[in-house]
Amino acid sequence: MYEGKIKPIEYQGRELRFLNQRSRNWTHPYPYGENDDSTLSSAGCGIFSVAHVVEWLTGKRMKPESLADFSVENGGRGDDGTDRPALLSAMMAHGYAEQCGFSYQFDGLRNDLEALWAHMRAGNAALCNLRVGHIVALVDARETERGREYLVIDSYSESAHEKVKNAVREVVEASSITAPVRNADGLAVGETTQYAMYWVDAAQPRDFNLLHRL
Repeated sequence: MYEGKIKPIEYQGRELRFLNQRSRNWTHPYPYGENDDSTLSSAGCGIFSVAHVVEWLTGKRMKPESLADFSVENGGRGDDGTDRPALLSAMMAHGYAEQCGFSYQFDGLRNDLEALWAHMRAGNAALCNLRVGHIVALVDARETERGREYLVIDSYSESAHEKVKNAVREVVEASSITAPVRNADGLAVGETTQYAMYWVDAAQPRDFNLLHRL
């Protein structure tokens, strides 16, 4: 079982740092309002996804805690997690995006799959939903005999999620995460092994934000 916050992964000659949202050790607050006790573990998928994109594009290793604080302070924390357009716009306005090696063109949540394909094939990256309520990073694109595919880095390792699994075309074995399955009382009642990096069918992403490599 792997419950650490960070797992090193080697893939395509890269030494990547996977930020494991399933770890309960991500206790840094990420609240929406004064009475919210959310943490990076419970609500940080958008924060982790930005960090994964930045590391893939530039090799820079962000501190998720610092980005979470910036998000809260600058309107990027929405009532259901990270408000991606708000966070990315704030990062642009404060010069933070440039420091991280990308630009964002203030175009909100998009669903033009052809535009996404052209963007990704040009060596850029994106944030998106593969299922409602969870943000992941898209970092690479390829075309195989199966068709068009994107490489996902998923902070919650949801390769086997009911809404995602049938779109998965290949998993990155080195990214396996075995985590406890808990009941409503928090008791560990089993284990599940899923993958943090996997290739998905290019028709799966929805509500994406295009991040342009500088």
